Amino acid sequence: MSLLSPDHLRIGLGASYAVMARVRGVQVVDWHMQQWAPAASGLPWQQALSTVSSWLAQDKTKGQKADVVLSSELAPMQLLPWREDVVSPEQQALLASAQYRRIYGDVAAHWKVSVQPTGYAQPWLSSAADERLLTALDTQLTGVKVHSTQPLVASLFNPLHKKLATSSWLLIAEPERVTALLIRQGQWQMLQTFPTAALQAESAKGLLLRELRLAGLEEEQSSFYTVGCSMTGAVALDVGWSADASIAPQAPMYLLGGRA
Repeated sequence: MSLLSPDHLRIGLGASYAVMARVRGVQVVDWHMQQWAPAASGLPWQQALSTVSSWLAQDKTKGQKADVVLSSELAPMQLLPWREDVVSPEQQALLASAQYRRIYGDVAAHWKVSVQPTGYAQPWLSSAADERLLTALDTQLTGVKVHSTQPLVASLFNPLHKKLATSSWLLIAEPERVTALLIRQGQWQMLQTFPTAALQAESAKGLLLRELRLAGLEEEQSSFYTVGCSMTGAVALDVGWSADASIAPQAPMYLLGGRA
């Protein structure tokens, strides 16, 4: 039995795109997508939210549940190194907040940070999102009830990780960014996000090998998997959505996140 009701919505927001779909089980029966050049200033999520709000205003169905996924630009993620003296989520959240401020500057002061352990003596996984965006999801998306909000990368990884080999690179593409995850023995070892242009300028494998060396990690034979992009020698993963006949076959439905 599907966990998704016939009137369930999936929404994907990015700095340069917005997607929305109505799903019935695994079937995407209604699809909206719009793209634009990223804004040079202002809130990076406002145009995406306004776009989805305009779609919802044309929809007469009310009270639908919606799962929202955020791009790596709106919900950046990072791995925090294991520390014996920092064991609680609260301590890790403080360290993560400081790291986000160091990387992104004062804008990170508005971010809500979440952390999750990945195993004893393993890096902690953290993610962040603008608290103003999280509030606006409830106040501006009229007619829907936001059921969950999570990073696109996490939403895709959760249902796909069982398909990965013991040592694997997983590349997840967005219109402006590509996130690369290195997984070994089921544990996250590296998480890097690159502009799409970086992978156009040099081979993905060459870029990842350089980052691996910079991180001080040992090289070993790894399998390569992709979502939303192609790479020679890599396995392209299907996230499980099935398109209605009215939807173009090339529609990037993975931007809706992974199927629960």
